Amino acid sequence: MRFRFGLILGLGASMLLVWDYWRAWRALARRPRLAEPPPEPQAAPLVSLLIPARNEERVIERCVAGALAQAYPAFEVLVVDDGSTDATPVLLARMSHHPHLRILTGRPLPPGWAGKPHACQQLGEHARGEWLLFLDADTAPHPQLVAALLHHAQQQQLALVTILPFLELGSFWERAILPVFQDLILSIYPIERMQRPDAQPEEVLANGQCILVRRDAYWRCGGHGAVRAEVLEDVYLAQAVRRAGYRVGGGDGHAWLRVRMYTNGHEVAEGMAKHAAAGARASGMRAWLVVTRMLGHAFGPALLVVAGIGTRARGAPVAGTLLAALGGLSQASALCYWGWRYRELYGLHPLHALLWPVGLTAYLAIATRAMWRVRRGHGVTWKGRRYAG
Repeated sequence: MRFRFGLILGLGASMLLVWDYWRAWRALARRPRLAEPPPEPQAAPLVSLLIPARNEERVIERCVAGALAQAYPAFEVLVVDDGSTDATPVLLARMSHHPHLRILTGRPLPPGWAGKPHACQQLGEHARGEWLLFLDADTAPHPQLVAALLHHAQQQQLALVTILPFLELGSFWERAILPVFQDLILSIYPIERMQRPDAQPEEVLANGQCILVRRDAYWRCGGHGAVRAEVLEDVYLAQAVRRAGYRVGGGDGHAWLRVRMYTNGHEVAEGMAKHAAAGARASGMRAWLVVTRMLGHAFGPALLVVAGIGTRARGAPVAGTLLAALGGLSQASALCYWGWRYRELYGLHPLHALLWPVGLTAYLAIATRAMWRVRRGHGVTWKGRRYAG
């Protein structure tokens, strides 16, 4: 009787895992995508491309060059140097002759502000465009980025559009942790729900790497001043825009924007610590439920196999074999899903699916340490600035 109950429990767990992967695969396959823009836009309002830069000597030239190469007919590019201590100001000065480019020297960070909201607020104050496009300095824009974003906003009647760029993953820890992190974010905030008319403010987010927002909606919400103290200013900005009654949306922007967020394990750990410490407060109980589900996905199949081996050893070979087979089926589903995800989203070999449990374990270790440090009053460090959390 005991073995029969365990077998039924294992069957239910295995079916749940396989069904969950099937559902996740369908959601990814149906995720909204930015369409190809028309060759000649019907209307071409001025768009301001706004780039905050602090210690970005490795990437700033690629980003600004891509912004200045836009095929869209009416745009300007503004970059604010937010107190950089590396070669960023020198590199920006080399490009300052371009007629579409304006370079601003950032003001000192006032009390009560996080660094990026303060830099973005200054950019917004100097921008002349009807639409504001905030880009992170580590992005590489496609020449049709502005046209594609604006076309999507106009077609869907959105006041704010955000996209998921193509993640360039180089080092081992980038490939192990960042796909897990992106899966966590999209599980908490399903991007396919954002454009629904009944979407609630807490259901939407923006990806700070790329946010196109209509000028009137931005300032009606108070601009980045409304999220001045937030490390996750992008999420809270989108929620403020939705709360004001505007529609928010986005989708897959792999064809239009690339980004290399980090280059090594230390940078990954620092970045993930910042997101985890702030994200735990932003997403609340939903984050814990998603993490619990992800742990079940990562280690549930192995537990079923171990339970099957133990059941065989206790004298129930049929039940044990079935349990182990169910665990193997669940594990195969996981590897197929993650292999497809690595190939489809990141252009990597499907065998990278084997990194999924390693990446989840590493991310949870980083997140746990970051939240513990915040509770102890140590905060988190980002771009040479410390935030209390």
